[in-house]
Amino acid sequence: MDSNLDVLIYAHDGRGLGHVSRSVGIGLALRRLYPGLSVLLVTGCAATAELIGDGLLDWIKLPSYKTNVTSGKSSGVKGDSNIDDKLLGELRARNIRDIVDAYRPKVFLADHTPQGKHKELLPSHTVSPETVRVLGIRAVVGEVGKVWSELSVDVFSGSYSNIVWYGDSTVAGKSELERLESHYGVAPHEAGYVSRLSELHCLGNGDVKRNKLAGVISIPWSGEGTAVLLDKLAQALGRIDKGYGEWKIYMNLRESGAAAAVNGFSGLVNVRFEQVGPQFLDDLRNSRSAVIYGGYNSLTDVMVCGVPSVVLLRGMKDGEQEEHAALLARKSCAVQDVFSDQEVSVEELRESLTKCLAAEVDGCSINLNGAENAACYLAALAGVDDVDRQS
Repeated sequence: MDSNLDVLIYAHDGRGLGHVSRSVGIGLALRRLYPGLSVLLVTGCAATAELIGDGLLDWIKLPSYKTNVTSGKSSGVKGDSNIDDKLLGELRARNIRDIVDAYRPKVFLADHTPQGKHKELLPSHTVSPETVRVLGIRAVVGEVGKVWSELSVDVFSGSYSNIVWYGDSTVAGKSELERLESHYGVAPHEAGYVSRLSELHCLGNGDVKRNKLAGVISIPWSGEGTAVLLDKLAQALGRIDKGYGEWKIYMNLRESGAAAAVNGFSGLVNVRFEQVGPQFLDDLRNSRSAVIYGGYNSLTDVMVCGVPSVVLLRGMKDGEQEEHAALLARKSCAVQDVFSDQEVSVEELRESLTKCLAAEVDGCSINLNGAENAACYLAALAGVDDVDRQS
């Protein structure tokens, strides 16, 4: 095969960071374990460089999608390029096709759906027929119509040959694997949970000893109920003993309304706001507690760090976060309580955070080596013998 690239990774983008973060974790693992492999990531996510940090992973930036969420339903709007959502999908489809045609990767890993967001992967399937195309699926899919559609089956059967599942069947059981196999006609390869944090930890930067934070709170993107939630958090934190230490709230401070959110905590001297970025992971490792949203990436981070956490749910229509958080709450002490972000009360937040501050998390029995296992799987598909793997 006349190939210029070993592995090309495509990451779905538009709202949260979970899809891109998983893809970055796998890319970092490939570069760490197989330094001789050529690897590229392609995505529109503007935060990708921050997610990669000091890791050795190169990437190609597409114009970004943007998504608004109303009553749990997402819809596309103009992104930072100010190009109409539908037209942007068509333009990105041409970009991706040209990238695949130029690099002709041995292996192509697509996150989430075989057709890509707005079907933007379809034109790329007509070039580089020798490329082995792999679909990566998160631990709990939820009722995402584009994953379970007949179109996804037709696209997969025409262009893909493999599925890698970023989950642990001891947590979710075999039902998700069986459903995927029934839908796509291929038995998925079970890799385990993918943690970008674990890969960044392998960079060997070392931990600086410092006083423990009381906790970190992550609100990576604002929704229709964010302002009310922040007001409740301000009241709850104001009722917790300041002797536990400092709280850090990570938000996108560039969003409209961020200044008003900061002002709502002006009377709390032990609360600081930080811009969403790589520093969050260092602070998470150094925290007694956390408040996170129940996305795959955040749940995996708190399990890796062993931090007792309050998990918030946005009430998305696909039901993925509710199902996933409930499963993990039964398996990991890192998930202490799960609440709806719109229905949780001030007292529930205070009580749950107080419980987290007093809790200790035992060692996790969940498979969190998904990035490394997925990297080994992809390297084998690219024709690399495992003897070439770095320790």
